[in-house]
Amino acid sequence: MEGVTVPLALQDYMTVIFSALGLAILTRMVFLLNRSLGRMALVGTVLIVLGGALKASGKLISAAGGPDVALFHQGLFPLIAPGFTLVAWSLYQVRRVFRDQPPLNRPWLVPAVVIVVFGAGVLALAVAGGPWKVPLILLATVGNVGMLVMLALAAWGRNMRFTGALFLVNLVVVLVMSQLANMKEVSIGMIWFEQITQTVAQMLFALAAWNYSQKVEALYTRPLAAQAA
Repeated sequence: MEGVTVPLALQDYMTVIFSALGLAILTRMVFLLNRSLGRMALVGTVLIVLGGALKASGKLISAAGGPDVALFHQGLFPLIAPGFTLVAWSLYQVRRVFRDQPPLNRPWLVPAVVIVVFGAGVLALAVAGGPWKVPLILLATVGNVGMLVMLALAAWGRNMRFTGALFLVNLVVVLVMSQLANMKEVSIGMIWFEQITQTVAQMLFALAAWNYSQKVEALYTRPLAAQAA
């Protein structure tokens, strides 16, 4: 990325670290409630963190004068789109359990179908020479927004208004950053602002995830529903 310095590239890893921390906390919570859904959340978390790490690494390589590796710059959305889909769906299934509704018999079916459908759209656009990233961006945004909305509503439902507000702040940042990403001319100062804002948002997300998971784990001391193998 032209004009990006090494310190700026290194700072991007802070966002990845705080995001990984928040997602790991939520994944642990889901594991304690239902192992099958926990595995789903784990796969999603690994994909999201890997996508963010590849993006930050690509930026660092470019800033250090290295080659523009396509895998690092193009690998973000192909990884985080299915990642957010899996994490969001696992949390939705957990909310069903909280409402005394058992998880679906085939918990992986819905997210698998969604990922395959969007993947087919990506392939069709790529073959036609179109904007193949668009379906992935849409899926990643819907998954991320859906996850944050569910977490905010769940927190407010347990009278955790501060925690719900933290999730909401993260949601606002996600929506604002998605709009800023459409800017054609971006200064170094703007990039610093975007990265620091996202880092702070992910730090608040990790704090909110910790608060929420502690409350849930205190309320549910035994695994919920059947712990599928």
